[in-house]
Amino acid sequence: MPSHQPVPLSALPPGTFARVLSSQLTVDDCSLLRALGLTDHCVVRVCKAGEPCIVQVRTTRIGLARSVADGILVVPESSTPAA
Repeated sequence: MPSHQPVPLSALPPGTFARVLSSQLTVDDCSLLRALGLTDHCVVRVCKAGEPCIVQVRTTRIGLARSVADGILVVPESSTPAA
């Protein structure tokens, strides 16, 4: 059964889809992530765990420092999102 509890993005294994719930980052970091397409409630796929943590948002891949990935709270999705 999938978990509906928020977890840090950095805790997910590669291949996992998750929906962004919130962040515990600075205002500047949040602004930069939004400019890159990583917005509240968007669906991401973890491509690579570790340092850097690489996630795919729509058709874009973004490399995140572990400290940034630790501050992004997500809810794992039970299946591949429709779009």
